[in-house]
Amino acid sequence: MAFVALIPLLWVIQTDRRAFFHGWLFGVGLSVPMVWWLVTNSFPLRPFIRVLLFAGVIVLSGYLALFHGLFASLTRRIGIWSAPIVWVGVEMIRELTDLAFPWGFLGYTLTPWPMFTQTASIWGVYGLSALVVLVNLWIYKLVKEWQDRRFRLRWGILATATLVFMVGFGGIRLATSKKTESLKVALIQPNVPVVLKGSGDRDSLINAMLDQTREAARARPDLILYPETATFEDLTNKNRRARSYLELADSMDIPIVTGIIHWVKDKDGRTRFANSATVVHKDGKVDSIYIKIRLAPFGETIPFEHVLPFLRKIDVQGGHHYRGKEFVIFKKAPEPLSFLICYEAIFPNLTRRFVVKGSRLLCAVTNDVWFGPAKGPKQHAEMAVLRAVENGVPLIRAANNGVSMIVDPYGRVLKESKLLVKTVVVGEVPKAIGRTVYTSVGFLFPYLAAAATLVLLVVSIVRKKRDSKQSAERKKKE
Repeated sequence: MAFVALIPLLWVIQTDRRAFFHGWLFGVGLSVPMVWWLVTNSFPLRPFIRVLLFAGVIVLSGYLALFHGLFASLTRRIGIWSAPIVWVGVEMIRELTDLAFPWGFLGYTLTPWPMFTQTASIWGVYGLSALVVLVNLWIYKLVKEWQDRRFRLRWGILATATLVFMVGFGGIRLATSKKTESLKVALIQPNVPVVLKGSGDRDSLINAMLDQTREAARARPDLILYPETATFEDLTNKNRRARSYLELADSMDIPIVTGIIHWVKDKDGRTRFANSATVVHKDGKVDSIYIKIRLAPFGETIPFEHVLPFLRKIDVQGGHHYRGKEFVIFKKAPEPLSFLICYEAIFPNLTRRFVVKGSRLLCAVTNDVWFGPAKGPKQHAEMAVLRAVENGVPLIRAANNGVSMIVDPYGRVLKESKLLVKTVVVGEVPKAIGRTVYTSVGFLFPYLAAAATLVLLVVSIVRKKRDSKQSAERKKKE
């Protein structure tokens, strides 16, 4: 339905002066079903916080809808033909600042069909969004001007041509896909219930992880991937629990790639939690520590607390996590790899920067058990798939409760697990195919769209003032 869903909105933009209001209503209709799974959060929250969560979903939906209202308003001002450019420019804003929530961009509707997503290697998910809006625009014009055979033919040809371009490009790219060497990987999905995450019964949880690791090792993979904070211990500590992982990697002669619990001191001398990840090499030595750069608003940080220190005092039963700054590439792993911890997998430009710095394997680690059994974990997994297409590198994803998956550089899901099961996913993942256009320059597309929107807006305002002035002068002469 993505190719026709915007037609009512385009009609309202052209026929009603209250474009912003109707655009906002349209956005609410899109956002509420998309993020409602947040209220199924199975974390044992205090009753007051649970009420705030319900209210937060309503506020979040209203906030996301503002961008649709802005799209409608700008498109009405500039002209309906500008819709694909304006949509991308507005979507790009959602990736910026501490309030960033680039969840559910329009281009993600195509993710389950690799034939439709391959142009993301040119301009990313934003380009897919632009193409979806463009098809909506052509079909809207086709319906609107159906009575005129000449226009009917024009818009029909343009809609067909756009779809043929998408599918044709995808078909050719997949048919001529490069054959590369493969890595054998094992993904651990422990399915630890949310009530046990962070509990005091760490020894039994750690023993269960070690048993699953030994099971995975029987397949002799090149590496074993754990989910986010899977170790229940900071591996930089020199204690019995940390040693159990290091000694196991050493005895198996297989590196363990994992999210870890980690504690650091900030510039004020406070000890703070840092959502982190690292590689335990075959010799049992711990590599550098990657600390999550993009923190989830309200769950891991209060937006702008690093700018306004008094915000750190607010307690919403989330965290004031330490924010990472360094893009760490683990070059001594079987393949140079980088981590995307949970929420980070939905940030296109963040992922691209890892690839530019040398990553050839994206390791997405997450613990979506907090989201419950609803649509959230599946949406999260689908969005991560496009990071592989955009950059031409494979992606492996280990999730505590699923979906864990192996994705090739073309966004084809080779293996995946089911939700809420304890399992090990073993399979071959092809290596990277080389730098894509998106990795090199395609990330500029949304910024150029935003700049073009501003230029067109200024031109339309100037033109309107000029026309008003000329109209007034004509009336004066009359």
